[in-house]
This record gives sequence, structure tokens and C-alpha cells, in this order.
Amino acid sequence: MVRFFVVVSCLLLAVSLLGCSEKIENSYFYYGPGWTRLNKVAFITGLQSVRKDAIGTQLGSTYTETLTTMEADGTGASVLFDVTGAPPYHISSSPTTDYIAYLDGLRGGLFAKVVIRNIAAGAHTGADAIELAFNPGIVSFDWSNNALKIVYVTTTEVHTVNLDGTGDTAVETGLTDVSFVTWKYGTKVAFVHVSGGNSILSLKNGDGTGARTDLAVAASVNKPQISSANTNLIYGIAGGALCSVDISAGTPATTEVLGSFAGELPRLSPDATKVVYSKASEDTGVYLIDLTAATKAETKIK
Repeated sequence: MVRFFVVVSCLLLAVSLLGCSEKIENSYFYYGPGWTRLNKVAFITGLQSVRKDAIGTQLGSTYTETLTTMEADGTGASVLFDVTGAPPYHISSSPTTDYIAYLDGLRGGLFAKVVIRNIAAGAHTGADAIELAFNPGIVSFDWSNNALKIVYVTTTEVHTVNLDGTGDTAVETGLTDVSFVTWKYGTKVAFVHVSGGNSILSLKNGDGTGARTDLAVAASVNKPQISSANTNLIYGIAGGALCSVDISAGTPATTEVLGSFAGELPRLSPDATKVVYSKASEDTGVYLIDLTAATKAETKIK
């Protein structure tokens, strides 16, 4: 009996020790960056937590996502709020207020709503969120230059609408395969669509007045961003490179900023000195280009 008791005790001790040696393995993922009005990078942090026993057998796992901000050098990360199950798409900051907006509800290539959130200092629970719903959905959006409206595009039209959902106004209609729109600075909306079989960049006054200006293929960029420092200067992707185009020039043409560019959606900082992006070819990572540097190069900041 004594020997049996000793054996059982040892087995119980071994089980206890195994239980005590369970461990959590965390993996982090970073993607979808944009900016806040105060030149901080806003991005999504994904956290995969896997619980394993002493011999490495997985016992369970969880995955959460949060909207996070940090300085442009990658320091000072701070969580804003949880976005698990509803990650923000195409984060865009208000040019005049402490709000950001993003797309949500992706279905069939279209987004069902624009979500607008207050990110001023202090706790935010989501009760201060504004949601603009669209049926059947939209492709892209941005803030107006006074932050009182947003501009959005379907596959065939460009519209503006007040933040409370009223005053929907058509800026341009009868287009083909509209894929992106930007505004935020200056008086003109810039949008990308297909004309004559080519993807081109067009400009139109944000209030819908005046004629539309279509840039030549050689002057067109995709995923455009208007500079706050010079609203005639637009950054975007062309021919696999990050490029700029000066629309005030007599015959605008793209100028290469960085070749072999693999960024998904380059976002220009509010002070127009930096570009931030993630890569479709990378599982995780936030990259930055300093436009003020003599030699342009990308830096992985997260």
C-alpha cells in the first residue's frame, strides 16, 4: 500500500507540474495604416494568442484586433479601441478635427458603410461613432476639405454627403469602373476611373460645378493623395512606382518618387512630409517613406 501511494503521489505531482507549465505564445500582425490629424500613424494590430501545454500541444487560441496609434518613428504605441471582427478599411483622418473615418461591411467588392469615430484624448466606447450606410455599397471615400462632408464613389458616380447623411449631391455621373476618390485638401476632388480602356485620374470641383478635367494616361496615378502643402501636387502609384504629378504644369506627367513600390495604399501624412503603407506581399508590417529626405527609401516602422 505504501508503494502504491508513492506511485500515485508522483503521478499527481507530474500532472500538476505539467499543468503549471502551460504557456501562451503571442504573434502580432500590423497592417492597414493611415494617419491622425496630428501626424500619428493609425494602424491595426492583430494579436494571435495560442495556449500550449508543456509538450507543445495546442490547447486553445484567441485572435483580437485593435486600432492603434504610434509616432512616425514607430515609438509610443497606444490602443484606441477594439475592432475585432470589423477591421477598418482605408483609414482617413479629418483635416480639421480629432475624428477618423473608415470603411466597414465589405461584401461583393463594395462597402456597406462609413464609420466615423472620435479619437480625441480620453476613453471612447463607440457611443460617439457615426455610421453612414450605403445600399448596395460604395468603393471609396474621403473627407471634404472643411470636414463637414465626405466624398464617396460608387462604380459609376461621385457624390458628397453631409456627416448626418443629408444633402447627398452628385458631383459626377456616367463614369465607368470608378476605383478611388480623394479630397481633404484644396477645392478639387480627384478620382480614378476607366476611360478609353485606360485607368485615368480626373479632377472636379467638390461642389460639382465646372467641367471635369481628365489627365492623360502619362499623368495619371492610382490611389491618389492630394498634398496639404501644395494642392496641385498629387501622389499615387503608377507603373509599379510611387509617383507624384503636378497638375498645375502645362503638360502634367508623373515623377517617380520610389521605384519598385509594393505598398497597397500609400497614405500621405497631414503635413505632406511622409507616406505610410503596408504591403499585400507581407503578412505584417507598417512602412514609411520620408519625402523630405534627399534619397527616398522605405523604412519598416512596425
